[in-house]
Amino acid sequence: MLQRHASYAAASPCSMDPPPFCGLLPWLLSHSVGKSHLASNTLTWETSDLTLTRERSFQASAYLRSKSSKNTGPEFPGPWHLPLIGSLHHLVGALPHHALRDLARRHGPVMRLRVGQVDQIVLTSREGAQQILKAQDANFAFRPELTAAKIIAYGCRDVAFSNGEYWRQLRKLCVMELLGAKRVKSFASLRAEQVSLLMRDVGYAATAGKEINLGARLNELTNSIVVQASFGRRCPQQKKFMDTIKEVIKMSSGFSVGDLFPSLKIMDVLTGFSTKLIHYHKKLDAILEETIQEHLLSRRDDEEDLIDVLLRLKDQGDLEVPISYESIKALVIDLFAGGTETTANTIEWAMSELILHPQAMNRAQTEVREAMKGKGYVEESDVPQFAYIHSVVKETLRLHPPFPLLFPRVGQETTQVLGYTIPAGTRVLINVWALARDPKYWHDGESFKPERFQEGDDKEFKGNDFEFLPFGAGRRMCAGMSFGLSTLELALAQLLFHFDWALPKGMTPGDLDMAESFGSSASRKINLHLVPSPRFPLRSKSFVCIVANYKGIPRTSRAHDFFFMAGLLGFGCELKLAKTKLQR
Repeated sequence: MLQRHASYAAASPCSMDPPPFCGLLPWLLSHSVGKSHLASNTLTWETSDLTLTRERSFQASAYLRSKSSKNTGPEFPGPWHLPLIGSLHHLVGALPHHALRDLARRHGPVMRLRVGQVDQIVLTSREGAQQILKAQDANFAFRPELTAAKIIAYGCRDVAFSNGEYWRQLRKLCVMELLGAKRVKSFASLRAEQVSLLMRDVGYAATAGKEINLGARLNELTNSIVVQASFGRRCPQQKKFMDTIKEVIKMSSGFSVGDLFPSLKIMDVLTGFSTKLIHYHKKLDAILEETIQEHLLSRRDDEEDLIDVLLRLKDQGDLEVPISYESIKALVIDLFAGGTETTANTIEWAMSELILHPQAMNRAQTEVREAMKGKGYVEESDVPQFAYIHSVVKETLRLHPPFPLLFPRVGQETTQVLGYTIPAGTRVLINVWALARDPKYWHDGESFKPERFQEGDDKEFKGNDFEFLPFGAGRRMCAGMSFGLSTLELALAQLLFHFDWALPKGMTPGDLDMAESFGSSASRKINLHLVPSPRFPLRSKSFVCIVANYKGIPRTSRAHDFFFMAGLLGFGCELKLAKTKLQR
């Protein structure tokens, strides 16, 4: 998402591929056409599931209102811009949230940035964020129409980019039915099972003395939880679906000419950007259609997954704005795009920071081990008592928010913010990454110090402290916060309880690359590889039963007793040994 507005990645290959960014400006100039020509042309293409129309440039009423609104406030500060590309050249060579932070240091916490042909107001102050997300939240609770969202999400029928009454109803469904406290709690056994499988795999590496690609394995964890929560245990095409979602996220973080240059929307077709998105949309739609049909044929009232819930709500027919199968598919895509990679990234960042800060690692491990040494394992109900681990999570979210730039908001009416006039239709970005490191609000804000939250700094991330907004705030605040945190804190607590951790042989803390990747969520550029060492055996009852079932051995058989005893003894090596003896 947001990063697509400042991305310079080349679009997909086609017969008229543009050159890399360094040659983009002359290429655009040589291929551009006049507004009068564009105004008379409409490009339409259809698929069996989607009809998209590329209309004449600058037609949106919000844009016209923004051009006609009289600016009665002072001139916005901001970097100088060039014809056609605007201020894009100021963003070259750095991640967008880094570049915008540096520009804000020179031009102030409220600045105008012309990105291509689109003006955006970038806010990097607590007061500005409070105005947009609270004081004037109703006016700014709208999203722009972006190319990827229109194609992938069935014409912006998802909760992230829809607007108006339809969005308000989807938001209510998410809060009350899909991602509320009761529904999140109902998936506790699923989380326990999947986290236990993660511990099993880490245990295998620990007993063998081998390193584990923790980043990749955490992604598998969150993928499996979201897949089974959404689809139940009936998704044979899980890998294909998740691979396609990753490609969509990658493309959405890329360069869409039409989003930045409304008068050149046709370039998304000529570069192949739209065509490739339509291809991915068809792949996702086929899998989702098959999954929905399977659910319709085998409905269960006793154990509903999220698709079951949505189908039930659709059939009840008492919604103010009816939802369709396309609405259900768009919502499911939202859940995967926003609820898998972000949770895994946060756990990976937390482990990265802890391995670089041994005192914090030791304090977190001591807390969970002292509390659970008598019990021998960690359950979800134990997590609330781990105050320091909660501080580790907060500090990780402060330094590495899931989305460094909140999704863009659009004002529907001309208004004043901090003395500046923001015309109707103007996009507003909030750099929450920069806010969470600003020395005006945080002492030693660039350092990882979880103890700050136990030594007088009582800031929370629930949308009331506007210098700390990893999940946003107001009407558009992330509805899946509780769902993600429940997995995050359980997995982190178990990783710290059962294992000691070290860098691979030959590596020092100074060798660990903490660079961020370029994308809609700031994940690690290089997956985290660590070497675990066993400390507390895996004694969870769920772990033992899961491993036995995972190996395909009936609970009633004698083999199950061997696995049970092996589980009490410890890690994966005993389990493999037990299976070997049985086979002999």
